[in-house]
Amino acid sequence: MKKTLMLCIIAFFFIFTVMAEPAFGAEAFNITSYNIDMTVYKDNSYAVIETIDVSFTEQRHGIIRSLPLKTYRGKTALISDIDVFEHKFFTDKIANNMEIRIGDPDRYASSSQKYTIAYVYTIGDDYLKDRDELYWNLIGLDWDCTIENVTFKINMPKPFSSDRLYFTHGKKGSTKHDNVDWNIEGNTIKGSLLVPLMPNDAFTIALPLQEGYFSEAEKISNNLIIYGWLLSIASFGTGMLLWLFMGRKKQVFPTVEFYPPQGLTSADVGFLYDGRVDYFDITSLIIYWADKGYLSITEEIVKRRFGTKKSFTLTKLRDIPDDSQTYEKEMFEGLFLMGDGVKVRTEQLEKRFYTVGDNAKKQVKSSFENNEETRIFSKTNILCRGLLLLAGVISTLSLSYMVMKESGNVGEAELLGKSIIMSVIIMTAVYSLMHILKNWKGINKGERIKQLIFALLFCGVICGIYIYSLSLSGNILTGVLSIISVAILGILSNSCSRRTKLGMWYEGKLTGFREFLKTVESDRIKLLVDENPGYFYNVLPFAMVLGVTDKWAKNFDSIMKEPPSWYYSTSMQGRFSAFRFATDLNNDMKIFSFDIASRHVSSDGSIGGGSSGGGSGGGGGRSW
Repeated sequence: MKKTLMLCIIAFFFIFTVMAEPAFGAEAFNITSYNIDMTVYKDNSYAVIETIDVSFTEQRHGIIRSLPLKTYRGKTALISDIDVFEHKFFTDKIANNMEIRIGDPDRYASSSQKYTIAYVYTIGDDYLKDRDELYWNLIGLDWDCTIENVTFKINMPKPFSSDRLYFTHGKKGSTKHDNVDWNIEGNTIKGSLLVPLMPNDAFTIALPLQEGYFSEAEKISNNLIIYGWLLSIASFGTGMLLWLFMGRKKQVFPTVEFYPPQGLTSADVGFLYDGRVDYFDITSLIIYWADKGYLSITEEIVKRRFGTKKSFTLTKLRDIPDDSQTYEKEMFEGLFLMGDGVKVRTEQLEKRFYTVGDNAKKQVKSSFENNEETRIFSKTNILCRGLLLLAGVISTLSLSYMVMKESGNVGEAELLGKSIIMSVIIMTAVYSLMHILKNWKGINKGERIKQLIFALLFCGVICGIYIYSLSLSGNILTGVLSIISVAILGILSNSCSRRTKLGMWYEGKLTGFREFLKTVESDRIKLLVDENPGYFYNVLPFAMVLGVTDKWAKNFDSIMKEPPSWYYSTSMQGRFSAFRFATDLNNDMKIFSFDIASRHVSSDGSIGGGSSGGGSGGGGGRSW
């Protein structure tokens, strides 16, 4: 849970730092005159010439004219044929803006400068079904200075109806429309703004046009979306092939077995069967040891404030043999060291035994996996898992790049790095959730819900921001499909479980043994008990870790008449039932495993009349 929480904190920090809008202070210049000469073409492109008179209040090299690369509807726009007359300049794409840096880096500009900037802004198809429109910010919201003497001339490509021609000015969303003097001469709109614009004010024209006015407009394709589709499909396909040929478990052929493979403990069997070691697997060793005569179990009913609870006292009868597994000896000794050396009550193990238990879990797995000759799972699983995670990162990379551009404060040089980070966080979030769901049974009961909630929050926030950012540009379907692709790759990565030949041999034996325990007939049971009177208790801990205790024990009610010699209880009165004993013990050991796994908790639409700044284009500028 701590790891998941840390991932959440890192992710939130990442989101709020790299996607926050930049803030700039008041500019070191004012604009004393701003003239816009714009020619509109039938393909919905605008050739714009801006003549800007600037009065600097501090020494600066020049100004930066910033033009948005998105329309007000979030669609991609093209900016071309950029020129600045009589001044040095260069351009750069910063997030969703084209920045024109005007001036000489080796000298300061004079206190008064005239800048004439030309560019072509292409919107193309406006995606409106019932009309066309000219909805354009003659002056955008991002000038942090006063602007005086605004004049404009707009040359339209053919006649239009001026009934709904509308100008607005002021802060974003303003509908102020007075103080604009305008007239129409043929297909040309001329006019001026009669009042100055304050810092971050806009000046906007809104002109609805009949459908088909822009008869030559074409859709502007977004290559990032195309690449996003291709990358997601290619990554998903590659991931599927990797899993099929490297990670998928091969088919095994079970053999009928009456006993588990020789030399295995019940904890070993728990790991060998499902590839996971949980607390119930190591708790089953108590029954395994009791059957071998190493300890006895005494059951007591303890009264609590609300009801009663079973308590167990474990009594050491003799030390386990020296040739036992290392984890067996350490766990066996650790149990009784938490008591008086000979006896220990289950209450003495709560919130203390987990360190021993965690170590035992690791050692059960490492006793097989750390030796090349005894490995159960193929080493290619690790490589396949890593490649699947990489495929998941790549599947969202081009779309993460788009999200970073949408964030509005990422330079071109930083885009790839931050896009990779975002894709890694998305893959991490989804993989963490898939990992918790796949290993649900192996997680401590007290931690399951906490981990799941944190993983859901982590995954939900990250994927939600990602999809929402894509939805702003109309690409929500692409975002959802890419997340689905990542989720499937995350599931496959968690499912890389190809076994070695030895692992397949164990799986075949244990699958056959488990199937026998589930379906064995009473006649076969009687024969086995005749051969080995202790058969029921010999097999019981293995039936527990294989999850078939109830099916196994029901066949012994008519055969087993006495409880085992190693189990003492005052509650077992009357006729002994092997089924009830085994199922009760199974449930008690599960509760016991949850208790000893416990840890200390530390405190810790329509444009209508339009609105100011609501149209496409505009942007703003700043000094440098």
